Amino acid sequence: MYWTNPIHVLENSVSMMRQRFRAIFGRANHYVRRALEETDRRADKLIFVPIVVYTVFFSVYMCYMHYIFKTFAWDLGLITQSLWTTLNSGKILYSTLEVPYGNPTGIFLGVHFSPILFLVLPIYALYQSPQTLLVFQSFILAIAALPLYWLARDKLHNRLYGLAFAIAYLLNPALHGVNTYDFHLEIFTPAFFLFAFYYLDKGKWLKALPFIILELTTIEFAPFIVFPLGLYFFLKRFKELRKTKPKRLASIKKLLFPMTIIIVSVFCLYLSLRVIELINPFKTGGAPGRWENWGTTFFEAATNIIRNPREVLIVLATPIEKPYFIIFLFASVIFLPLFAPLELIMPLPWIVAALLTDYSPYYQPIYQYSAFVLGQMFIAAVYGFRKLFSEASQANERSATKKRIIVGMLLLNVFLFLAISPVGIPDFTSRGMRPYAFSTEADLRHVGELYKVLNLIPSNASVATIHEIFPHLCQRLHAYFVKWPLDYDVDYILVDVKSPTYTWGIQGPTPDQIVVAVIENREYGVIALCDGVMLLQRGYNGSLQYYTPQKDVFYYDKLIPGLYGKIRWDYTSTSGRIISSDPGNSVGMIWFGPYKYFAPGNYSATFRIRTANETCQLLLQIETDQGKLPIAEKNVNGTAFNQLNAWQEFSLHFELSSPTQLEFRGLCSSNNTQVAIDFVKVEQLAQ
Repeated sequence: MYWTNPIHVLENSVSMMRQRFRAIFGRANHYVRRALEETDRRADKLIFVPIVVYTVFFSVYMCYMHYIFKTFAWDLGLITQSLWTTLNSGKILYSTLEVPYGNPTGIFLGVHFSPILFLVLPIYALYQSPQTLLVFQSFILAIAALPLYWLARDKLHNRLYGLAFAIAYLLNPALHGVNTYDFHLEIFTPAFFLFAFYYLDKGKWLKALPFIILELTTIEFAPFIVFPLGLYFFLKRFKELRKTKPKRLASIKKLLFPMTIIIVSVFCLYLSLRVIELINPFKTGGAPGRWENWGTTFFEAATNIIRNPREVLIVLATPIEKPYFIIFLFASVIFLPLFAPLELIMPLPWIVAALLTDYSPYYQPIYQYSAFVLGQMFIAAVYGFRKLFSEASQANERSATKKRIIVGMLLLNVFLFLAISPVGIPDFTSRGMRPYAFSTEADLRHVGELYKVLNLIPSNASVATIHEIFPHLCQRLHAYFVKWPLDYDVDYILVDVKSPTYTWGIQGPTPDQIVVAVIENREYGVIALCDGVMLLQRGYNGSLQYYTPQKDVFYYDKLIPGLYGKIRWDYTSTSGRIISSDPGNSVGMIWFGPYKYFAPGNYSATFRIRTANETCQLLLQIETDQGKLPIAEKNVNGTAFNQLNAWQEFSLHFELSSPTQLEFRGLCSSNNTQVAIDFVKVEQLAQ
């Protein structure tokens, strides 16, 4: 009988597996190489694919956010109303929003020097809607990837590297922060700056000039962006001239345009501030308003900054969000700009200016101001990459390292996109990077009720409303932010007591306080009450014409654990988690919150709780005014439970005469007791 050595069989099997894996990897490597070659060949056309994908994705996303009332009066509503009034009312860039807050003329140019809006006007006129601006914004931010691709392609002599830098830009969370935070004029800077830089670098001054002019018309901060652009090319050309030593006339010609950019940017800073001052002498914000700790005027602030270097260093480094911002900016381009110190001249002025303030949106990548430096950082990254491999690339000695860096930059931006982008994983959970008002979470039933109430307001009626409803009503001359006293006797007041902005005010009483006041003085009557959405009409004294009961359910994530309560996993509960007392130390507050508002009416509040002890002594409370005013309460003893360790519901009834902020409490007075809550369900029984 033939005997087979098992070791030989194993060796043969391993050898065959190696051959198969080699064949598979070889075939895969072949396809990847072919794909890369084809991509490289068609890169000049393929660059438009990520641009289109980005534009479509963010257009859909932002239109959806607008649909679920996650856009705001400042700035989408403000700019939309300014454009609408220009086209339809005979007033130039007029908005009601800032009339009470330091801009009595209502002209937008009295707040920001932004003639660029006159060029936006024809685009808005094609379809007069806030969504038009949101789609346009996504396109403008995406198209900046095109000159970035051209620049990287030409400087690195590699179309694939150009694509990689463009895609990394489109994946950058700071860009998404700009795109998803309403509509702002800073959106133009990446595209205008990158186009201008590309053509200036090519020596095509006439092609660069329109983009420089356009950038200077975006906002009064633009000179701080354009000045370092001119300074960079002045220093670069001066450096080149020192090496070549041409004739004086030739030198002057090469330096003339950069010097012109510098001079024009200084003049435009003066011009923009003068225009704002002429239109609105009462302006209290903006430059140098955010730097008021350094001085009341631009020159006073600059003088104090220069004379106090120690204080400057302290302000630049604190709070900790400032160093985090710098680390993020450089890390997202894997610190390549550090190898291009000359190119860092371009983003540096705004970065320093932003860090010298205590205005946190300037140094957080989730707001619009990142647009002031994002394009410049990627330009510096391209030059840093080129300088890092300038000698080796000629001999083609470190191509593998170059590829690893490019792949690393792409993977890092994919990770950042998933981890911290406003449209990444956190945005679709309760762990968003922004305030809760920006989450994609929405009660679509409530959204539907809000649209029903909106349709009750005549198109020619005057109306005052809150932040996130204003963009849906701003395409009329007499749309206002609700304040007290009211600027005009508006026909309607529309608020949503469920909205997080129901308590957001600018100066004076907040909307929640104003609604109570107008109901009490009976100047306005409630005509519609739909799931917490309240429509008040001036002079109305009748009964409700439209009504949908308000309903809310508060689980562990909306209630707050007290000193003697903890969140625990429990798969018998509705949500999978509960708030439970500590059996060893259970005397005291177990849960409270959620401090939500409820419209007038009769209500039932149902607590779903359980206990493991017959000795349980639990007090259920409904309170307002931070627990100072009781609404209703109920004592629940262990004997009230039909079964220990089983969920049971206990209800309290109460009535509200005006919109009221409520909290639902559980206080245990028995020690060595285990008591837990699953949820509190609140239902409006009648108006």
